[in-house]
Amino acid sequence: MIEYFDEAKSRAINLGQDSCSLEEWKKGGYKKYSCSWHPNKFLVFLHPDELVGSDEYATEDPYAVSDHMTSNFHRRRFNCTLDLLKGVQGKGLKLLDIACGEGHITAEIKKHFPKMEVLGLDYSTSAIDYAHKKYKGVTFFVADAHQLPFKDESLDIAICNNIWEHVPDPLAMLKAISRVLKPGGLLIISTPSRYRFSNLARIARGKGVGFMSSYHVTEYSVGQVKEQLKYGGFQVKKITSTTIAERSPLSRLAKSFISLILKLTKSDHILESTAFYLAVKTSQSK
Repeated sequence: MIEYFDEAKSRAINLGQDSCSLEEWKKGGYKKYSCSWHPNKFLVFLHPDELVGSDEYATEDPYAVSDHMTSNFHRRRFNCTLDLLKGVQGKGLKLLDIACGEGHITAEIKKHFPKMEVLGLDYSTSAIDYAHKKYKGVTFFVADAHQLPFKDESLDIAICNNIWEHVPDPLAMLKAISRVLKPGGLLIISTPSRYRFSNLARIARGKGVGFMSSYHVTEYSVGQVKEQLKYGGFQVKKITSTTIAERSPLSRLAKSFISLILKLTKSDHILESTAFYLAVKTSQSK
């Protein structure tokens, strides 16, 4: 059973008394109520001023996930997430997919872990509207990842699939996630590896690093993400990725050589485009 919590008012949310229609919410209801109901029956927690400016999915999926769910990139993204979730399935566990977009990967997780209570959060009303209509068995809602509407230590697992590189202050988001995760709770992050092989090749030619998308605020090295997690009260248990073969023989040879050095030095560095992290909450974020 999902229980929502108003952190600002320090009390549980009674959906019968503490919610209103989205129309009333926009007209000032946000001052009295904790959340609102979209006409299509999902919850919206965002302040009215944030609703329009945040809706990047209003005209289309800017990341084209739905069009490329069978692509190597998205299948690797899902398979690595699934691999890190192995062994944690249990009835009653609560999993939150943060920045779930239109819910494609969230729904896949629910399909593979039917006993889990799976929730999907996104900043975009249009994305959640799509997800809510298309995928059953998952509770989707609109909220800010920095202001999660759950009480302290109430969730078991949080997933941040390719959101780390989109937020200006991931440590602030990490603090919010730490608050709602139970002690020993799991956090899975996937984010571009700043010094992936293609960027090392650019640096060797005297060029700067390239970003995977113009939507990215920045991209982090493996070491930076490890330090962020440590500062946030998490212990990294695993860092992984899926190997992608380079096209040219020279690139394959160079990548193999660097991989060997990384293995011999027991480095956690990831040469692939995306790094996946499994971390356990050990203490409250600073």
